[in-house]
Amino acid sequence: MKFATVSPVAGRDAMRERHRRGRLAAQTVRTRYPQLASLQLAFKFSDSTEFLPSPQVTVFHPPAPAYFSFACPYSDCSGEFNLASLVEGAVSSREAQAVGKLTCTGTRHRGVPCALCLEYSITPHWP
Repeated sequence: MKFATVSPVAGRDAMRERHRRGRLAAQTVRTRYPQLASLQLAFKFSDSTEFLPSPQVTVFHPPAPAYFSFACPYSDCSGEFNLASLVEGAVSSREAQAVGKLTCTGTRHRGVPCALCLEYSITPHWP
């Protein structure tokens, strides 16, 4: 009996679909965090490879979905970064900015562990 395996491409497509559905189902920033004017997430990446993903900055305005899970930027990786609890903590504590690091726990081509490090900053903007 031969078992079907999920290809990396199929797994990545499934993750994209899960994220798409999550964004559609998420409350808006206005509903989830009515006290915020906006929320900024900044990402910087590091790892031992020569070619790193570019830094990213995303600003979530009140009508945006309050969905804070992101796929690893390496296209051959199965990992993701979920910042939902970190955003919740930063907003509830009314910090000016929360910073930290997360490491991708996904796997890349041929089962090699992904070691991409995400250095994040979460900046809530109050009215």
